[in-house]
Amino acid sequence: MVVQGERLYHQGLVAGGFAFVSFGWDAGVLGGVLLTPEFQESMGYPDTTTVSMITSVFLLASWLGCIIISLFGMKLGRRVWIIIGAVLQILGSIICVASYGYGQLIAGRVVIGVGNGFCTSMVPVYVAEMAVRKERRGQGVNLMIAMATVGVAIAYWVDFGMVFAHGTTAVWRFPVAFQIVWSLLCIATFWPMPDTARWHYATGNTEEGDRILQRMYNAALTDNAVETSKKDILASLELEKTATAKLRVKDFFYDTSDLQAARRIRTGVLLVAIAYLMGINVIFYYTTVIFQSYIGLKALTASGLSGALNTVLVVANMLGVIFMEKFKRRTWLLAGSAGQSVFMAVFVGLLSTPGPKTGAAAAAMLFCWVVFFGPTWGPVTYVYSSDIMPLRYRHIGFSLSVSAQWLMAFVTVFAGPIAIADTNVGWKTWIWFLVFNVIAFPYVYFCCPETRGRTLEEIDLIFMSDNIRGTAAAKQLEHQYSSDPSTENVDSLQEKGAVATETKAEEKEAA
Repeated sequence: MVVQGERLYHQGLVAGGFAFVSFGWDAGVLGGVLLTPEFQESMGYPDTTTVSMITSVFLLASWLGCIIISLFGMKLGRRVWIIIGAVLQILGSIICVASYGYGQLIAGRVVIGVGNGFCTSMVPVYVAEMAVRKERRGQGVNLMIAMATVGVAIAYWVDFGMVFAHGTTAVWRFPVAFQIVWSLLCIATFWPMPDTARWHYATGNTEEGDRILQRMYNAALTDNAVETSKKDILASLELEKTATAKLRVKDFFYDTSDLQAARRIRTGVLLVAIAYLMGINVIFYYTTVIFQSYIGLKALTASGLSGALNTVLVVANMLGVIFMEKFKRRTWLLAGSAGQSVFMAVFVGLLSTPGPKTGAAAAAMLFCWVVFFGPTWGPVTYVYSSDIMPLRYRHIGFSLSVSAQWLMAFVTVFAGPIAIADTNVGWKTWIWFLVFNVIAFPYVYFCCPETRGRTLEEIDLIFMSDNIRGTAAAKQLEHQYSSDPSTENVDSLQEKGAVATETKAEEKEAA
């Protein structure tokens, strides 16, 4: 029986969810075992710099995986790249499990990281493009990030349980090996899935695009909804063929093109980069170390609190999934920045005056910060970045956005512990993270137009110049907004300042 309609989309969510559980598992699994005697002995008692490299090289390799996708992502399709990524994660995990030195462990994590870059670049794009109902698109992409936090939390609780298995390297080898299970489940669930209709249309395979679009809607091509969706996709592709819609280097600095593709990519890249300069990856990877070494809690207490903190992150993420479409994308991001800034500021202040009581209070502030980050800057940056990218360049734009995550995460995870361990810097390192929690607010307010309530193709209307607004393709995308008075049109968005158009330069040039 061929899976179609809502069941097809739900199967895609499950498959993508396994890929992101695998990502979260690797992000959290080492954090709970770094300080165990068994891991330290196996790795030859590595110093702080070596430990930082063991954990952070995965992030740099993930960045490399994203860059590969940005260059070749359109060649094989969304689904095939995801499966290749899962296979690489399995191979890398095997290398890691067999490690008897940090060199081999680093090599294995490089392989895992490249595969992770493939998956994190393509899974959200796949989920967004397979969503038939636009009000479900944000929830679906949000759910992927929630599943990553599920992976982190489960990994930390498994680490906590393995703490009691003294005297055997299974303390760290078993948690590392278990990532293979998630990758196998990812492959098994993605294998029978089709690629997205949008990818097939973009690569000229119209017949296959028609077939998959009918499966997505569980209706014939002559059905009004299916026919309209196809026309919108083809209209969007037609607009992207215009000469001024092509990517030009100068447009990444000041975009005067008709669809502002470069601006849209730049917006997504900077948004995700800011999110991962807020400190979340340092918290992900070194939760136990933060509680034990920097706040001064006992080993067992620190391990238990690590699991609890990451469980709180899961709950916060899931609440974000449930209420994603109740509020605008900008509302989530602005509220998150405001709340995170307050709690990070208090956290920094408490770390500056160490002691048992201030340490406990600092731990509480970290929990509060995670509650705000969980439903906002954690997932919504992915949702927004997958929203705004033009179809022909979606693999480039989104993979570069995710690459910014991995590059910024590498910087913080590698340099963060070294800076914190330096007595001349110490707690002041967290001021760096505080700064980015604060500057996130004005960035969203002035640079990120609202995208909720629009299909992926209708988002072109937000960035479209007047030069092409009167074309047949543009009018095709405007069909809903000419008939739905409840939907905010582009002109009203511009009047409110949500869309900072960059087309005035064209008028100056013409003059």
